[in-house]
Amino acid sequence: MKPPGAGAPHRKRWSAVLLSIVVHAGIAAGLLWGWWRLHTAPRAPEQLAIEATVVLARATTVAPAPASARPPAPAPSAPPQAPPRTPPREREPAAARLEAQHAAELVRREREEQQAAQRAAQEQEQEQAQEQRAARDKARRESELRAQLAAEERVNAARGSAEAAAWLALIRDRVTRAWIRPPSARPGVNCEVRVTQVPGGVVTGVQIGACNGDAAVRESIEAAVYRASPLPMPSNPDLFDRSLKFNFHPGE
Repeated sequence: MKPPGAGAPHRKRWSAVLLSIVVHAGIAAGLLWGWWRLHTAPRAPEQLAIEATVVLARATTVAPAPASARPPAPAPSAPPQAPPRTPPREREPAAARLEAQHAAELVRREREEQQAAQRAAQEQEQEQAQEQRAARDKARRESELRAQLAAEERVNAARGSAEAAAWLALIRDRVTRAWIRPPSARPGVNCEVRVTQVPGGVVTGVQIGACNGDAAVRESIEAAVYRASPLPMPSNPDLFDRSLKFNFHPGE
């Protein structure tokens, strides 16, 4: 019979031996695992764990778990997808969009008002210019009309004067001197003569009106008027008339 306490050192020695075996076995397994990783294709990183088993004093043998029995490393998960990007306009708050639309509408209205004001100003300027032109034209026509009426009054007054009668007598005398009496002319020839002239007294046309002579007499009077051209000019310019009418009655 063993004395009490004699088996305690023996158990402690076996416990230390078993613990040493377990530790060395773990170290060897780690070395073998590292060598295998260096000579094979890279894989997803795995977490190595050294498992230590507390061996009770009563256990007789402990073997490390084989590497193949370890749970497989979790497959690398796909990176999380970023949420879809929202366009900047959609990210704007509704109030900001409404404010921008309101500002754009105000700008558009202001531009339209400015354009309308410019058109109105241009139309007003055009109307004023037309009114001014119409007023100038009216004043010019009225002035011309007044001048024409005044000239006609002067002419009428001058043609009814003794000066006008003297001028017609000069013309009649020149035509009479230029007349060649035809053989068929009877005493007391009296014919109405209408003469058209230009400034300077050059005769451009002759017509014989009422006449008591035959065709030869009429033709002789017409030829006399052309021979008398240019006709005498009046001393008063207001007396000049492009169309003259006088009675041709030469003295016997």
